[in-house]
Amino acid sequence: MNMNDCLSKGYLKPDPQAAERIPGSLEVAARFLISARKNLNINEYEMSELASYNTIFHAARALLFNKGYIERSHVCVIVALKELYQQDHDLLELLNTFDKIRITRHNIQYGGSLVKKTEAVFVIDFAEQFLEKAKAMLKTK
Repeated sequence: MNMNDCLSKGYLKPDPQAAERIPGSLEVAARFLISARKNLNINEYEMSELASYNTIFHAARALLFNKGYIERSHVCVIVALKELYQQDHDLLELLNTFDKIRITRHNIQYGGSLVKKTEAVFVIDFAEQFLEKAKAMLKTK
């Protein structure tokens, strides 16, 4: 799937007001990160990972909004960001990890997969890194 596929299927749409959603999306991302840490502290590793994933997803949406698009597909967020930010090799690397975490999140949420503490910690750390990268990119626009 590529960005044109996402657009033609309605999974991505241009929206002239998309940038107005950036602050809210970053706030939601930060709140999910807090929730991920709280869940880790009470050994709720699956919930921690789901909250961490939501941190990454909402930070990614903020980057998408910055380019004037809204989404209706988790996959298409990643596909679009890879195309829209193709010159940022650090982000591309992060997006590859995000995609792997997306699959894991799907398996937890819909397949009942369990999560070990080490994995939950990794995803929290990654979510924090992704959120900080997104914030830095959005400050320099």
